[in-house]
Amino acid sequence: MTLEATIICVDNSEWMRNGDFVPSRFDAQKDAVNLICAAKTQANPESSVAIMSMADFTTSMRIAQLALRHRQNKHQHQRIVAFVGSPLKESKEELSQLAKNLKKNDIAVDIINFGEEASNVEKLECFINDVKKNDESHLLTVPAGPHMLSDVIVDSKIIVEGSGAYGAQFINADTDPELALALKLSLEEEQQRLERERKAKGGDDSTSGSGESQDVQMTAVSSDANFEDDPDLQQALALSLEQSDPMQGQEPSAAKPDAQQSTAPSTDAFNDQEFLNSTLKNLPGVDPNDERIKNALADLSKKDEKKDDEKKDEQK
Repeated sequence: MTLEATIICVDNSEWMRNGDFVPSRFDAQKDAVNLICAAKTQANPESSVAIMSMADFTTSMRIAQLALRHRQNKHQHQRIVAFVGSPLKESKEELSQLAKNLKKNDIAVDIINFGEEASNVEKLECFINDVKKNDESHLLTVPAGPHMLSDVIVDSKIIVEGSGAYGAQFINADTDPELALALKLSLEEEQQRLERERKAKGGDDSTSGSGESQDVQMTAVSSDANFEDDPDLQQALALSLEQSDPMQGQEPSAAKPDAQQSTAPSTDAFNDQEFLNSTLKNLPGVDPNDERIKNALADLSKKDEKKDDEKKDEQK
């Protein structure tokens, strides 16, 4: 997952025609290049990969170093991946000097030594030892055989540690600050989301807190409301009393023989002070001793008596 700018140096010498790797060194190298390119870009979409031919090892390393120096994103870690499938002409001293220069410029180097591995392994080991910094450079020597070159590379440190696409990779905040910050923010957002879900579930399970809040609100309403001047509140109180009436659950014919039923409570209910007190105590935030409530009940009782008298006169 490291943010990298990688240049892959492809060996295009005459030695690539040999068939000791199936189907040839060049074709095996081509498959391995595709594998590395895919691993680098999949590990981090902001990583960049370039490919260049390598006729001469030292010259190619210097050209790749110059290209990496002029990369657009300076946060990208510099890396060179070189395929060496032909005998090296450089001496150990020349390779050592080249390696120290690359190390000075913070460039990591991965080398795949194949085909002519026997003649190059000693030189390349010295080169890797001089260029290695924080164990970021690797040498992979692949002898000829029935295996595929890409199959050997996919399990090597070049893929697993270099890109993290096929293995675990810890983010280095020094070399990749943008990715480290993005991962940190993503983890914080996920923790906040889980915390909100936990609180929401806790709020659904606990009902006592909401009930207390409703009691407080009802108390505030009852203390500020004027029952004498507000007919709507009088009607609401009458409906509450009617719902608390034990006769409500009976059939309409049993409760009242008349065809028309009044929505207000009966006169007997208002005259029964014990019934009124027990009913009003069950209403949240209502004080049965409040003078305003007593006056409202008295008005409702008078209206109900007046209606009863009018009905009796009509029946006569």
